[in-house]
Amino acid sequence: MSWYQGKKVFITGGSVGIGRATAVQLAREGASVMVAARGQERLDEAVEAMQAAGGEGQVFGSVVVDVTDPVAVEKAAATVLETLKGLDVLICNSGYAQTGITETMGLEHYQKLLDVNYLGHVHTIRAFLPHFIAQGHGDISLVSSLLGGMSTWGYGAYAASKHAIVGFAEALRQEMMLHGVRVTVVYPSTTDTPGLARENQDKHPILWTLEADTSFNAVYTPEYVAKALLRAIQRGRFHNAAGFFTWLILFMYRAFPRVARWMADGELATAAKKVAEGKGASTSPEGSETDEAAAGKE
Repeated sequence: MSWYQGKKVFITGGSVGIGRATAVQLAREGASVMVAARGQERLDEAVEAMQAAGGEGQVFGSVVVDVTDPVAVEKAAATVLETLKGLDVLICNSGYAQTGITETMGLEHYQKLLDVNYLGHVHTIRAFLPHFIAQGHGDISLVSSLLGGMSTWGYGAYAASKHAIVGFAEALRQEMMLHGVRVTVVYPSTTDTPGLARENQDKHPILWTLEADTSFNAVYTPEYVAKALLRAIQRGRFHNAAGFFTWLILFMYRAFPRVARWMADGELATAAKKVAEGKGASTSPEGSETDEAAAGKE
């Protein structure tokens, strides 16, 4: 029997990408699941996919909510708890990516990334904390990104929002430890989902070239990341990399930061030179439309 059999789960950013793949996998494993996003049409499609994968006695549903609105999130939480008759697992997966360098990127992008990627997690968790504290058990999982453990050229604003998730989660882990509630953070890398296509629309040639030339670039499927996410929650370990190359890069930055930065700087210098000489890449090395690395969001 699956560990998730009979569990009640809520997922933000659950209409597409990693969130939807996670919801469908949970349905297969016997859980009751509700998903949230801003668009009803894609939510309806996700619910239909869960119903097709699930079985008798499971409950599936959705709520339309903007995670940047704390009042709306509170109302959504009440609906979820009423519909599922409780909650065992909360997965905060909402977010998106925006590339750009500090010199030219508008301040509004920094603010929006923080509002959605970081504060969206905070609003959601705060809405469910009274339930988890009163219950005395459960799991809260925050989806960060590979760029929540390091950063690179063109991703400063995005990485800052993902680092903020990790800093928040570190304190939350200790707070919830006193109430018997486990907290996990998952670090996905580039995932082939619809959001990456939006991210790629204005990606700088230097970033394309970096991705094409690096030895550590890998694009994972949402289903692969979803299974890694669910294993991480079941295991209950705080830090969790989704994919070998994700783990390797995070390990290098933690264990050998000077070496990791030296390698990254060398790749950046090579990519910038190629672009200056007109030899850089201009599209995804895989030729696919990709989504927000890490968070496979709506």
